[in-house]
Amino acid sequence: MKVLVTGGLGFIGTHLVSTLRRFGHEVVSVDLQIRDFDEYVRADVTNFSELWRVFKVNGPFDVVIHTAGEVGRLVGEEHPQKMIYVNDVGVINLIQLCLESGSKLIYFSTSEVYGKRFDDSSCVEEPDLFNVSPFDVTNVYAMSKLFGEALVAHYVKNYELQAVGVRPFMIYGPGVYPSKYKSALDQFIYNALVGKPLIVHRGSSRAWCYVDDFVEGVMLVLHRHEFQPRVYEAYNIGSDEYITTEELAKKCVKAAGASEELIRLVEPPEKFLSLQKKFSIKKIKELGYSPKVGIDQGIEEVVKWYRSLLRNHT
Repeated sequence: MKVLVTGGLGFIGTHLVSTLRRFGHEVVSVDLQIRDFDEYVRADVTNFSELWRVFKVNGPFDVVIHTAGEVGRLVGEEHPQKMIYVNDVGVINLIQLCLESGSKLIYFSTSEVYGKRFDDSSCVEEPDLFNVSPFDVTNVYAMSKLFGEALVAHYVKNYELQAVGVRPFMIYGPGVYPSKYKSALDQFIYNALVGKPLIVHRGSSRAWCYVDDFVEGVMLVLHRHEFQPRVYEAYNIGSDEYITTEELAKKCVKAAGASEELIRLVEPPEKFLSLQKKFSIKKIKELGYSPKVGIDQGIEEVVKWYRSLLRNHT
């Protein structure tokens, strides 16, 4: 199978490209970085002519996996124009090229699209999104991805695009560089290693999914999802190992060899996020999905990653 991966040099994209090749797929990746190696093309998903050239020169592709995009709640609030432009113009460009070339599309959405449904439901399921409006989501990032997913569904139902959505939930693992824009888990581990405070939202909880498990879920969608004419479907992919954010912080400082005195419990902000994120992964489990990396093991791997970064910068 010949696969195009957008955002192939990103955190998830890097892991995904490696796994695809290990399974024997022919992979072309695109990203914005300037690199010179086989089966990589520099291209901007918002530039139709650049993508068109990738399809004409490097295609045809059986499947396009669209991981590229502006990611994160804080990024969206600080750079809303860029967020909307990249995430929505990018996907419409790919939709048009997939239709022209007959490629299937795997669209990366986000757990954030459920918005206030996390507050209204004890456990969100994939069809719940059809009851979500733009007024229900809590941040610009979620709005951009909700509209992107609506675009994909529109072209599936009305133009016979073959596409499926993936909704990642709290993906983590080695390969993320530290910044305030990254996940709580990444910030906790890095801050614990360098002696900075860990800011914990009181009463919040999540289920964290190790990147290798998430990629396994994507591979199952690639290999086992059955496309139905004019029917749009999506899969929640994550873990069902829930943990409070306070307990997560304690695990991170312990693994980093730091003191729990670094943990600062604060009241959660009143906007931009959901306190709880409980969701069903029953649908992806029906394809054979079974998360294997527990939170303790995963944290240890991320600690090793950040230790290596710190060694290389001293």
